[in-house]
Amino acid sequence: MTEVSETVPPNARVRPRVLIEEWLPVTELGIESVRESAPIPGQFPKLKTLHVWWARRPLVASAGAILTSLLPTWTSELADRFADAPELASEDAYRKWVLTMCGILGSPIAARDMKAAAVARGERLKDNPYTYKPAFKNNPSAKHIKLLHKILKYTWGHHPSLLDPTAGGGSIPFQALRYRLSTSAGDINTVAIAILRSGVEIPAKHGSDLQSDLKKWGGILCDRLCAKLTKFFPFGSSEQVTNYIWARTINCPVTGKSVPLVGDWSLRRASKDKPAVAVKLHTHTHTHTHIQQHRPRSWMSLSSK
Repeated sequence: MTEVSETVPPNARVRPRVLIEEWLPVTELGIESVRESAPIPGQFPKLKTLHVWWARRPLVASAGAILTSLLPTWTSELADRFADAPELASEDAYRKWVLTMCGILGSPIAARDMKAAAVARGERLKDNPYTYKPAFKNNPSAKHIKLLHKILKYTWGHHPSLLDPTAGGGSIPFQALRYRLSTSAGDINTVAIAILRSGVEIPAKHGSDLQSDLKKWGGILCDRLCAKLTKFFPFGSSEQVTNYIWARTINCPVTGKSVPLVGDWSLRRASKDKPAVAVKLHTHTHTHTHIQQHRPRSWMSLSSK
C-alpha cells in the first residue's frame, strides 16, 4: 500500500483557532437578548419594527456570533503583538473587550440576579440595576473598531468578509456593517430581500443623508393613512387616536367575514384604578330564510372587563 501525504504550501496560512471554539458569553448574550425584546414603547431596534420576520435574531446575539467567529483565541503571543493595547493584556481583559464590542457595558448577570432577588423578597428596586443602555443601543467606538481591524488583519492576513446567504430580516449583516466589515447577504424570499435593501443596504450607502427624505415621505404616508382610517375610527373634539392595531386577516369559513389573526385582544391591562379594556368577539345567530338554517355572524366591539 502506498501512503499518500498532502503537502501544505510554505506560504499557506493555517486557519487560526477562533474564540467561539473556546468561549461564547451565552449567559450575557441571553440576558441582553431578553432586554432587547422587552415590550417597551420605543425599545425595539428599528430594524425589527420595519417588518415582521420569522425567527429574527437579536442584534446582540448576532454581534457575539460575528465577533467570536472571527477573532482569535487569546494567547500570550497575541498580547505581545499588541502590547500597546490594554484590551489584550490578559485573557480576562480580552473577553471583557469583546463584551464591550457587543454593547454590553456592565454586568448583566449581576443586574439580573439583583432584580430576581428583589422580586423574591417582594420588593421593588428604586434604581434600575442595569447601569447601561441595552446592548444594541451602544455603538462600538472608532478606537475599538480600529483595534478590531488590526487584530483581524494580523490573524487572517487580510480583512475578512462576512457572508450570510440566508440573511432573512438582516440582523447578522446589520451588525457586521456596524463593525465596518465587508458584508454580503441574500435570501430566497423576496420580502427578506426588500427588508435587506431598505434596512441594511440603503442606510449603509447613504447614512444620515436619508433623514430628510424619511421624515418627508414618512409624514406623507402617515397623513394619507390617517385620512383613510379616520372614518372608521371616529373620535370627539377632545379626543385623539394615538395608535392603530394592524393585523392580518382570514375569512371565516362559516360567515365569510374577515377575522383578524390576533393572539392578544387586550388594549389595557387592569390596574388598581382602571379596569382592563379589550376587544371582545361577539357571536350571534342569524337566520337565512332562503336556506332555513342558522349561521353564526361575528363582529368585534370594544368592551371593559
